[in-house]
Amino acid sequence: MSTKPKQEAKVAVLKGQEAEDKVLEYVKKMNRPYGAVDVAANLKGAVPKTATQKILVALAEKGELTQKVYGKTTFFVYNQEKIDSLPPDKIADLKSELAKIEGENKALAAEVKSHSSELAKIKATPTDEEIDRQIADVQKAVW
Repeated sequence: MSTKPKQEAKVAVLKGQEAEDKVLEYVKKMNRPYGAVDVAANLKGAVPKTATQKILVALAEKGELTQKVYGKTTFFVYNQEKIDSLPPDKIADLKSELAKIEGENKALAAEVKSHSSELAKIKATPTDEEIDRQIADVQKAVW
């Protein structure tokens, strides 16, 4: 019996600025609180755990991340003040567009319901062959 060697994909370990950029990119993309161990695990070994902790602390000192300590555990989240937000007029435009689309959607749903009921009526109506067969059966019964 032969055994096949396991082939594991080796992840290139990042160092320096590349590692810092990768950690910042990940935390920004996920936009939720993480501990250093979670970030290192989610990066699948691209950045070692000890380096991840140091990078997260350094990014918090630079103001890129917000650091919050709960007992012995420290969590990091992307600085929410750096996230772009939509101006109120753009939000109002999007809300009006949403209302318009929802109205169109309701109209289309009503049309689909109407067509579905019409289709059910058509399917319930006997075909020409069925009517001919029923007429022949009635004529046989009468004569």
